[in-house]
Amino acid sequence: MTERNYDTVLKEIEKFVKEREEIIKSAGDWIDRYIADRTLPMELKDKCADWQQELIDMLEAQILEAKDYYMCVKEKIEEMQ
Repeated sequence: MTERNYDTVLKEIEKFVKEREEIIKSAGDWIDRYIADRTLPMELKDKCADWQQELIDMLEAQILEAKDYYMCVKEKIEEMQ
């Protein structure tokens, strides 16, 4: 791969991480509003809280992996220079 290709990969990883961070924020906000709805049964609210945490955990794991990959690609670029 060329340095330009690696730069493209870095940009895509940055985009991936930003998208995941936005999903975490919007999902958290949406589910918090859903849980605050007083017309819903408590068991549904508990499930929503569990789903929210599962989603956040999964996305945070993806972000960590992407950041690790980002560092590997960055090191590869530095080796090429």
